[in-house]
Amino acid sequence: MTQLNKVIQIEKYHEGLAAGVARMWNLSRDGWGGDTRVMTEDQVKKKEANSDNIELYLALDGEEVVGYCGLSEYKEDTGSLYIPLLNVRPDYQGHKIGKKLVLQALEKTVELGWPRLDLYTWAGNTKAVPLYKKCGFFWEDRDDATHLMNFIPQILNTPLLKPVFEKLDWYEDSNRVIEVKPDGIRKNGFTFYEYSWQNGNTNARVQFERTSRGISLIETDEFLLEIKMADHEIIQDEEREFEIRIVNRSGEPLSFKASGTAQERVSYNFESDIVVDDESTISSSFTVKKGEEPSHWRTNPSINATVWVNGLACELKLGIFPIDPAKVEASYSGNISFLDQKTSIQVEVKNNLRADAEFHLQFPETEQVVLENDHYLVNVPAGGRKTVTVPLMVKQHGFYNPELKITATKGNGEQLTFEQNISLAFKGFGVKFGGESKDFWHIFNGLGQINVRKRDLLTTAAKNTKRQQPFAFLTPKLGKPYSLEFTKKSPAFVNWEPTDTSIDLKLKLESAEMEGLILTQTYRLFGDGLIHTWAEVENCGTAVHENVAYSQPVFHELEEVYFPLENEVVHFSENRIMEFGDLDSRTITGNWYFSEGSSGPIGLCWPVKSKAAPEGWQFVIEDQFGEMKPGAKAVSGAITLSLGTFQSFEEFAAYAQQTIVLKKPQWTCELEFMAEQLVIQPDADPIFTVKTYRNSYLDGTLTVGDECHAITADMEKITHSVSAKQQWTPISIVNAFYQGNGTQANLSDLILSPAGTVSSDIENGVYIVDNGVITLKADPNFYPGVFSLTVNGHEWLANSYPEPTAKSWWNPWAGGMKTAPNGINTFSLLKESSTASVVERKDSKGNKWMGFAITTDFKEHKDWKGVQYVQYFLLLPGVPVVASFAEIVNDGGKNFCNEVWMTDLFVGADELTDFSISVNESKTITSYKAGSEEIPLRLEADSYIESIHSPEKLYLVGNNDADRTEAYTNKEVLQLGSNHKGQFKKSAPLFLLFDERRMSGSLLKNLRRVQF
Repeated sequence: MTQLNKVIQIEKYHEGLAAGVARMWNLSRDGWGGDTRVMTEDQVKKKEANSDNIELYLALDGEEVVGYCGLSEYKEDTGSLYIPLLNVRPDYQGHKIGKKLVLQALEKTVELGWPRLDLYTWAGNTKAVPLYKKCGFFWEDRDDATHLMNFIPQILNTPLLKPVFEKLDWYEDSNRVIEVKPDGIRKNGFTFYEYSWQNGNTNARVQFERTSRGISLIETDEFLLEIKMADHEIIQDEEREFEIRIVNRSGEPLSFKASGTAQERVSYNFESDIVVDDESTISSSFTVKKGEEPSHWRTNPSINATVWVNGLACELKLGIFPIDPAKVEASYSGNISFLDQKTSIQVEVKNNLRADAEFHLQFPETEQVVLENDHYLVNVPAGGRKTVTVPLMVKQHGFYNPELKITATKGNGEQLTFEQNISLAFKGFGVKFGGESKDFWHIFNGLGQINVRKRDLLTTAAKNTKRQQPFAFLTPKLGKPYSLEFTKKSPAFVNWEPTDTSIDLKLKLESAEMEGLILTQTYRLFGDGLIHTWAEVENCGTAVHENVAYSQPVFHELEEVYFPLENEVVHFSENRIMEFGDLDSRTITGNWYFSEGSSGPIGLCWPVKSKAAPEGWQFVIEDQFGEMKPGAKAVSGAITLSLGTFQSFEEFAAYAQQTIVLKKPQWTCELEFMAEQLVIQPDADPIFTVKTYRNSYLDGTLTVGDECHAITADMEKITHSVSAKQQWTPISIVNAFYQGNGTQANLSDLILSPAGTVSSDIENGVYIVDNGVITLKADPNFYPGVFSLTVNGHEWLANSYPEPTAKSWWNPWAGGMKTAPNGINTFSLLKESSTASVVERKDSKGNKWMGFAITTDFKEHKDWKGVQYVQYFLLLPGVPVVASFAEIVNDGGKNFCNEVWMTDLFVGADELTDFSISVNESKTITSYKAGSEEIPLRLEADSYIESIHSPEKLYLVGNNDADRTEAYTNKEVLQLGSNHKGQFKKSAPLFLLFDERRMSGSLLKNLRRVQF
């Protein structure tokens, strides 16, 4: 425990404290599961500027910020404020700082006149739960959240209780039993939360009913006051009774008044004015109108009674859960329906009665479906449920929303008749429609659908009917400051409008906090899985709003995500789950991200002019509208969600940037290890850098070779560079090991170290280059390509030199290696003029490569006439690597947009069966023998070719623009090929690498750093 420097002070947040808040969060990681994310002063300023907090209280030890407590309006329900985030720095815990912050928030709630204060925590937070309970919170017994409610503000603001708390201290005199488990006294389906106090001869007890969030019982030394009824669940339209009981313990006559009138769905009317000597009970009847089933997230319909005891007022409440005699729900197991084919739906009947009953379900006749039977009898025990299968045939696609007439017959013959709708979507390809179910508004287009949850406008989109989706648009917000008012407010209208290619779902939301502003949110669903959403804001009031902004938060369970950071595409692997909070907003350099995973490829992009940044577990896209005078209108940019429309991040990035895919971006890993120079001199001490793209500092050790380097979090580094000394070979694999705080990673990179020279010669028209390991031969009069490639004297290429011949599917066939336009056959290629020369070329880092340049000049081919291109085959001294690329030196006016170029090579100089192709299949290396049967193969990045005559393996590393690399073998040939589009002046190089070791694809791709 830290020794306090001064008495802890509670202050309101201002931007001058932002750096201290950032430091507090960075020193509080252990209290939040060891989170390593870095918070900066700027991030705090931005977060709090966009916050919907009414107040933000900070605990200060001198100038050190050691505690944090936000206070905002509760978004899930009416009538409550909310603590969204509470934190005390771990080294300051035990000094009752959390208590001071919570009590400060509670005091403000009382001051503002709100009846309740809520918060969420986690069940395992055993340190904080007793604190919360001591401060007046009750833990609600729910499966979906650890939700706590505090009714002390309502108690302190109730006139009837003020005289009691002139004698009692609500905090110090509480004698409530504190247990780390959910609270509640259960009776007749109700749950009650009870406070109790004692100080000398003064006692008090107050109960709150869970679903009404109101006082149901008060007991003092003077009186007992209680509202009650027989059941919590009430059949709709059925008359029931409640009663209010008052017991006088004062010894003096007690004046008692009570009144109440209809509240929303609950109809009642009563009034009483009596003098109570001992005990009195008043009762009244009520009915509940038909309507939606209440949610446990919100206050339920209730009986509200205002009572006066000796002239002091109090409001009593008792929640009601309105039900029909049965709850009927339907489901359809298919995602797509087929017309005029027999199928079925499942209908579940839950008996809400306290007696066994037979339910008669009567389906109406519609044109949409043909039912085998239109009525069903279902016997269901009291409180039980049964599911019946309803066979039918779909005649029309669309939303099936029939109203069933239902009669419940009890064992005594009593009957209850009611109606309920069931809701099902019969989706079909190319069919667009909308519909409303009990909990959602929907639109459908082909396989795709959008679902807007009525409770809070959370919007999911998918190509299936699963309830849980990995992506959601959260409730939109207007500001600034931003408000959560739309989470609790029903739209003024909701409708759907089909167009020729899409269907729109529109929600009109009227702001109360920014008077006169109306936000219309549109979701547009296309049949191919593309979704656009945007907001239109209009000032229909009389006030001028100076700083209008629109915020659209999203939630996404990210898998295999690609994010544009620092002008790189960074890949976050599935092994360590990535959340938005792992990103530093300052590093985002694109208007998109793309996720791959079990739910298929999902991409999100936003307008370049919009601001986009992570906020905790959310990602927020924001548009600034500025001043809006009466009558003014503003429209946000459209956000696009792609559900499988684009299959790769390259395609989606091009869409987001509104460009065609000209060049595939290279991606890097979230934890990157790279040599400063790929090609080094044998005596060099190269620099290696480790870098993290997560919003956290490096914290651990980095071992490179025999040297270990410490990198601690207080160094505040996201990159760290070290030099390494070792004996460099022509191809060196540099292994590194990073051991961080909870993270271990094996890292590696390639180093090429040239030594010696590259010699060249021409013998009888044959051009020869030799780097001491690899010898290349070419004869442009034979064929425009390399016909021989030997490694340490072993030939790898099959060829027909000196004359083309027929082989397998090819006639003529020359073999060897070449790059040429796809679709031009060998006959056509041999008609053109080709020349060769020995050249020296420098790569982008200034390293000298030497080899062949083979120039082909198209003069005969009608589609390619006038085009001149050069193939390069280049070597470094002593390094067993060939770099090859093509360059167009004269385009002849030709449009290359849709052209594809192919680099291919024929392997197998000895017996073809002496060669094999090894590929990585489901984490198992599978080897296929060449020359045995016809086998087409896709080569992954770490696939390789072997020969029984050579210790080296051949790796073909295609350039980043290549579609894919393939192998084809039959009994006569083994061909390797790599295709890429031809819209280039100079292609990126591909590489042949020869080495005895097994190399990973991630290691080999480092060769792509070489560019010419």
